Amino acid sequence: MEKKEKGSFVGSVLLSAPVWDTEKLKRDLLEDWGISVPDQDEENDTIVFEAGSYMVAISLMPAPVPAGEAEYYAKSNYFWKGAVDAASEHRAHILAAVVGGRENDPFEAGKLYVKISSACLKQENALGIYTSGTVFAPEMYCAVAEDMKEEEETYPILDWIYFGLYQTEKGLNGYTYGMTAFGKDEIEVVESAAAPAALHEFLFDTASYVLYDDVLLKDGETIGFTEDEKLPITRSKGEAVEGDSIKIAFMPA
Repeated sequence: MEKKEKGSFVGSVLLSAPVWDTEKLKRDLLEDWGISVPDQDEENDTIVFEAGSYMVAISLMPAPVPAGEAEYYAKSNYFWKGAVDAASEHRAHILAAVVGGRENDPFEAGKLYVKISSACLKQENALGIYTSGTVFAPEMYCAVAEDMKEEEETYPILDWIYFGLYQTEKGLNGYTYGMTAFGKDEIEVVESAAAPAALHEFLFDTASYVLYDDVLLKDGETIGFTEDEKLPITRSKGEAVEGDSIKIAFMPA
């Protein structure tokens, strides 16, 4: 799985047909998020504009995501049984990207990306979104985005980060995908005896702590969410992610 570059956010909204309603997209961006899109060439299948310090590009691609990527990574989403069907049925996609987060604030770039993507998911022929290493359901992705309307400081972590789980002979493994977009190492737990729900919750809590508090986890340190909990941290080559990752020895009490 490729490493995400800091401050760079890109994803594909999967479509059942190679058509889009740009006027609806502009209305949804303005009504939902107060994002005004300047007039564009009506015959152009790409919308490009500046939003604050960031550049936004939204393009209709009249073909499936290349190399069967969406179909392959959809299999990893154990929360949405329809992910594989959505990926296999898509015939086109909207490529959405936000750049400028490296020079500015990657967290603001990430929030802008979620706003753009959630508006794209309101297209009538949207099936799902391929981003952060998997395919998410439109309803789930948009619901997480909606939380930002209640509290602007809320991070849409479940839209930013995918929490993967997979079983091995020695136990349950888990990993994050998306932390590197914020300049952080991906987090992994290997060979744990934890139940899937407990491991998912632990990864979510750890990622939230790292992102909200801008924490740098270091090799040789410990982490814990109770007074007595001290879980060893190591940094080494990733098991399920590219490059080095932070490994935390999480075992249930």
